[in-house]
Amino acid sequence: MEIASILYYPIGWLYLWIKYRNKEKVKEVLQDKYDGKYYFAGAQLTLSIFGKILLILLVLFILVVIGRTIYDLIK
Repeated sequence: MEIASILYYPIGWLYLWIKYRNKEKVKEVLQDKYDGKYYFAGAQLTLSIFGKILLILLVLFILVVIGRTIYDLIK
C-alpha cells in the first residue's frame, strides 16, 4: 500500500464528515462526486490546498520582483 492511499483515505473521510455531518448526505455525495471512495475526496482536497498555496507563492514572487524592479528604477 502506498503512502498516498494511507493519507488520502482518512483526509477524505474526515473532510466529508466535517462538511456534511449526516450519514445519508455523506453517502450521497461520496457516490455522486467521488465514485464511492474517500480516497478521491482526500486527494481532491489535498491537491486543491497545494494548488492554492502554490498560486499564492507565485503571486507573491511576482509582486516582489515587480516591486524590486520599480524600487531599483526609482533609486
